Amino acid sequence: NDSAVAVAEHTMMLILACAKKLVFFDRAARRGDYDIRNRVKGMDLEGKTLGLLGLGKIGHMVAKKAINGFGMEVIGYDPFLPADRWDPEVGRRETMEEIFAGSDIVSIHMPSTPETRNSVDRRLIGMMKPTAYLINAARGDLIREADLAEALQNGAIAGAGLDVFQTEPPSPDDPLFQLPNVTVTPHNAALTLETTDRMGLHAAMGIDEVLSGRQPSWPVVVPKEPRT
Repeated sequence: NDSAVAVAEHTMMLILACAKKLVFFDRAARRGDYDIRNRVKGMDLEGKTLGLLGLGKIGHMVAKKAINGFGMEVIGYDPFLPADRWDPEVGRRETMEEIFAGSDIVSIHMPSTPETRNSVDRRLIGMMKPTAYLINAARGDLIREADLAEALQNGAIAGAGLDVFQTEPPSPDDPLFQLPNVTVTPHNAALTLETTDRMGLHAAMGIDEVLSGRQPSWPVVVPKEPRT
């Protein structure tokens, strides 16, 4: 929970970096290709559809930022979120297929479980629009990377923004790192100055609470018969 704001902001950064082709234009401008502005165009976010896989704390924050900050339409898939807790501003979808087929940008916010690992594969990626982007600041093993690299190489989708990878640190020879339509960060979405300070403080507070015999504020598990 300490890092939810940082990860949601990082997700929006990756979305913007992809839509505006930030790294691509940065490289072109540095090498003196100023005319790139007339040959290649970025994309507006306003009015575009953002599809979220998972609407936990981070997914919910991303939805709010996308709707209120950028005027995006947001649709979501989360089979574990009860209907009475569903944000009315987010269009509910019952399948992952509907998210991939109906979004201009798909952002993943699911945990890694036996059911979700490698679930974002050639079949789902193949349902995306050729102008669409895939964003992942959740877990690297949710995406079948070979399938994503193939789609990016073939121009089947427009690009991807990735903070996480199957193997970390990834090999510099990783096919995803060779592609100009991929923006990568080194799994640092949660590692802002504020978040790392807060993590350290909350860890110390938890230790103090336990040693003082108090109920910790952020327990991993709550035993039925706590030690006295």
